[in-house]
Amino acid sequence: MLINVKEYFKPTSVQEAFELFNEDRSHSVLLAGGTTVALMKSSTIERIIDLENLGLNSIAENEDSVVAGAMVTIEDFRKNPIVQKHFGNFFFDAFSLVGSWQLRNMATIGGSIAPRLGWSDVTTCLIATGARLIVYDEQGYKNISIDEFNHTPKEKKPLITNIIFPGDGYHYSFKKFSKSTFDIAIINVAVGVKLNDDIIEDTRVVVGSRPQFPTRFSAVEEGIKGLKLDATTASIARNLTFENFEGGSNLKASVEYRQHLASMFVERALLEIREMVL
Repeated sequence: MLINVKEYFKPTSVQEAFELFNEDRSHSVLLAGGTTVALMKSSTIERIIDLENLGLNSIAENEDSVVAGAMVTIEDFRKNPIVQKHFGNFFFDAFSLVGSWQLRNMATIGGSIAPRLGWSDVTTCLIATGARLIVYDEQGYKNISIDEFNHTPKEKKPLITNIIFPGDGYHYSFKKFSKSTFDIAIINVAVGVKLNDDIIEDTRVVVGSRPQFPTRFSAVEEGIKGLKLDATTASIARNLTFENFEGGSNLKASVEYRQHLASMFVERALLEIREMVL
């Protein structure tokens, strides 16, 4: 609970919202869907900046991309016809595993990225699709990668306004293991594959909740590039994931358990993609 809130702002422009936040970051919090803010326990937060009126809740398609506003809810995003047109059932199925229906109707896409949570299913999926962020800071608008956003110092973190998804012809699969249906992930895996007939032209293999932040496994990607998408290649990917796994232990699981799960899920994801398209 935020017991010391003294000011509540509802800006009507991105610039106004950023300036309000930037003038006193240590005592301010940005409010998107409210699911993170509702759980905060801080005596230092005195200012809430509500992003509802910034007009960032729409989804549009361009010639080669899909653009989603940061305030689009997870549930609206997964059911959106434009998203389904470009990504099939990938987001519809993957985001159905993100919390409960009630949570997905409140939590936003941007709000799921901004806290930089290691277990975020949303972030794992977005990295696998090659999504990039439009952000706003003192220099104005910028187009940056999610990885760049996550390595920006907290005191310089920009405001996310939009997420851009390239329409680059990949096929996707998402896997997650948690202790209960609505629990956060012990491990999550998203794989994107671009095929030339049945040959892997390119791939993105992302593992999250290691418990560190979701990251691409480049050794796996390079190791299966140019190979035929079949059970043998999926097994190779599994072994490469196991050999190159970097993670840690916490109360939810040991690093060894996460290593096993991640390897197994990468293999299953590739086999699932094969069944979908070949």
